Amino acid sequence: MISQYAELGVILLLFTIGLEISFRDLLQASQMLIIGGTLQLLLTIGFVYGIAIVLGLSPPVAVAFGLMIAVSSTTIVMAALGERGERGSLHGRFLLSVLILQDLAVVPIMLLLPVLAGETPVGLEQLPLALARGGVILSVILVSLRWGVPTLLYHAARIRSGEVFLFSVVAICILTVYVSGMLGLSFAFGAFLAGLLIADSDFRHETMALVMPFRDLFSGIFFVSIGMLLKTDFILEQPLLVIGLTTGIVAVKTLPAMLSARALGLPIRTIVIGGLSLAHVGEFSFVIANSALALGLLVVEGYQLFLNAAVISMAIAPFLIRLSSLIGAHLAGSIPHRDGGIEPAGHSGHLVIVGFGLSGQKIARVARESGIGYTVIEANPETVRRMRNRGEPIYFGDAAHAGVLEWAGVDRARMLVCVISDPGAVARIVCAARRMNPGLFIAVRVRYAAEIEALRAAGADEVVAEEFEALIELVTRVLSVYMVPFDEIEGYVERVRADGYAMFRSLRASASGGLDVRGRLYNLDIRTYRVAPTSPLAGRRLDESRLRSDFGATVLAVQRGDTTIPNPSGVESLLPGDVVVLFGSPASLAQAGTLFSGSEKR
Repeated sequence: MISQYAELGVILLLFTIGLEISFRDLLQASQMLIIGGTLQLLLTIGFVYGIAIVLGLSPPVAVAFGLMIAVSSTTIVMAALGERGERGSLHGRFLLSVLILQDLAVVPIMLLLPVLAGETPVGLEQLPLALARGGVILSVILVSLRWGVPTLLYHAARIRSGEVFLFSVVAICILTVYVSGMLGLSFAFGAFLAGLLIADSDFRHETMALVMPFRDLFSGIFFVSIGMLLKTDFILEQPLLVIGLTTGIVAVKTLPAMLSARALGLPIRTIVIGGLSLAHVGEFSFVIANSALALGLLVVEGYQLFLNAAVISMAIAPFLIRLSSLIGAHLAGSIPHRDGGIEPAGHSGHLVIVGFGLSGQKIARVARESGIGYTVIEANPETVRRMRNRGEPIYFGDAAHAGVLEWAGVDRARMLVCVISDPGAVARIVCAARRMNPGLFIAVRVRYAAEIEALRAAGADEVVAEEFEALIELVTRVLSVYMVPFDEIEGYVERVRADGYAMFRSLRASASGGLDVRGRLYNLDIRTYRVAPTSPLAGRRLDESRLRSDFGATVLAVQRGDTTIPNPSGVESLLPGDVVVLFGSPASLAQAGTLFSGSEKR
């Protein structure tokens, strides 16, 4: 009964993991899934088979042990990555791809076990028909759910009943799980598939809010049931044997995973994290072991030995995952890296973009349209190859490497923007870039406001928290609904932003000996505006513009082409195309900005 509840916990956990990923994210990692996952599975089975043959086991038993050990725990790995906010990182995508292929491989593995036991003929003549039938049924289900799920959830949401919406989500999950079982796939994979389908709809967040409490409850039962499988008396009787097998599992699973990551061209840190994070057995290993025992491939003593070693490997898995980040970071800093695909960046004063996902591509597009030179550092080889073919100045590698930063020209750059989804890597990148170029302006994006202080201490000049910016957007929407005038909304938004970031800036200011204007005078701002040809300021002298008298805005400098005019005098005229640096309150600068664009006539 406990094992049944535990299986339900795994189903709900994989359902929520699917909700957080979506089909689009999965398709982007197709190369990792096919190449990386297949290599990891085959290499692990081959290594275990070779060792088992040397130890004197028969070939069928050696293959059975290889199949049992090759599978890792999706539950443990994805839960650990989720706690650290690393599911969207490069190593998170690699691990997810490998784990998904392992789950898919459970179906042919279960079909192979009777063949190894000699109880079922191979039946190759029926295999193509069975695969075709399963493929057709699965395609019909995917197409139906792809368009049927959003429609069903939309009508359920229109009723405005939480119970109806929850029952609709449960019905979708049960239907997908049932069809998955009919096709011979695991129930857990069916739940994962249902989560992927709902993730592409507008109702993923509401669904997660409803399912999350149940997931935590049943996944807890799953881990308790795994612990109950441990036979302490067997460990006391055969301690060296159990410890030896556990150590062997960790070693024999680490190397194939590292080799598969290396085959994909991933950086050294991702290789280390990928190898150690998969160095344990998974939930389906127990299913495979039970079937092997029932078919006579395993004796009771061998089954119990594997069971104890498997449980211990799962128990130490979270510690190995945490340790892998430290080892990977150490090796990444000690092993030199160079991208030989293109020449080092030769220009100076440019922008360096770390991460070329959606945010990085948008920043690059704006920089390109604004005439700002830039280089890109990306750790995903698929993205690097695709974007390099499009002519992007992109470099492959881990941006925490001094060599990669040097090739991207960080030592000669004016600014670095980091937009990756790996909190630990962001801090290392900031430290490395700051050591290489003390005058570099570093701006980073993080998920939570609690990370701002640590990154400021590491050397970041500007830290933008998605959590806080979402709050600002909500403030704007609330005021818009209540018909607050737009200029007043801008004032409220500027005040919220200033108050929110002020405490983090003040921390940095108090730690330094000098005056941090933005830290202490957080109710003031510095902005730049370009003089449009239609602006009433075009052709006027500064003393005639009355920017200070009417708007309280002080002109600090004027950028005209490649020439900077600091602290310009009142007789200096503003020309179309000039970039003017203004200092003042956010509200006054917003009002003065309308003059530069020509949207307000004076």
